[in-house]
Amino acid sequence: MMASQDLLMDNWRLLPDDRRRFIFEQLTRYFLSPLLAVDALVPVSVSYFGQVLQTFDALIGGEWLRFVPGQRHVKLGIETPLPTELAGLAESLGLSSQEMRDQLSAPAVVDLPPMLVARSSVASDEEVIGQINLTTQVFRGNHFAYVPYKPTVLSLIEPRTTSLDPAAQEPWPAVLTAGQVVLRLASSHHYQVALKHRWTKAALVKQLGGFGFALPTARDYEWLLGGGFLQLFAWGNAVPETLPAYLPNRFGLTFPTQRSSAELTQGDEVAAAPYQKGDSLLKLSPFYRAAVAQPFEQQRYRKLVRIELN
Repeated sequence: MMASQDLLMDNWRLLPDDRRRFIFEQLTRYFLSPLLAVDALVPVSVSYFGQVLQTFDALIGGEWLRFVPGQRHVKLGIETPLPTELAGLAESLGLSSQEMRDQLSAPAVVDLPPMLVARSSVASDEEVIGQINLTTQVFRGNHFAYVPYKPTVLSLIEPRTTSLDPAAQEPWPAVLTAGQVVLRLASSHHYQVALKHRWTKAALVKQLGGFGFALPTARDYEWLLGGGFLQLFAWGNAVPETLPAYLPNRFGLTFPTQRSSAELTQGDEVAAAPYQKGDSLLKLSPFYRAAVAQPFEQQRYRKLVRIELN
């Protein structure tokens, strides 16, 4: 059995490794659809500015999901008026204190549940269903979704040369497509298998819900990107000389700095915004709120499972 307290950050850190693994295995067994097998489970150590989080990843339906412990009474958002430190930072960003405040979420204290979270986001018109091994042609993931598209997938990964010399083998393209099928190279031996859909946000949410998944709320997103730290950016309250390719993250999730798409949240709020070179750095804050949402088809989504124990 697992205790709800063990799923909270402070308790989780104190658990022995075998206990953490047992709990994680139970979570993947009871909080997801039985149609989705756990195809791999690996321990992960995330280092973030001197802090270390021991957690786990699971390969489920072709995507890696990470366990993020919950935490109660988390302070999120930015106070009004701006704290002195942030008022000075606003000037560095070329904004007035009011302009900066208008684009940031209001302060709140929230309880964040434990979650299984996709490590990276997916285009809003795609559904990842599994992975295909290039050597064995064995598929791992949602077999019910895969069967109708199996001939298409196998035709895309036919041997690219008849030579027996491995050195003569043509490299696999990063992306292969045919009809609704999209294959993305996930490793030297695997393609991730996805299906294109012409659907709406409501249809996406319904499809996710059928397997136990959901979209994050705006507050979930703040927690996942910023880790619950009351600082304007994932790296702190400063303007960096250069930007890394990915935002530093307390949970080791993937948030690219250069991105053309926002990430979907449950409501109408846009908790993430596109950021291109030359844009205001404020768009990279966990607390940023875009004034106008991008069209659904231009956004991405990051699915998650909230762990609620009665």
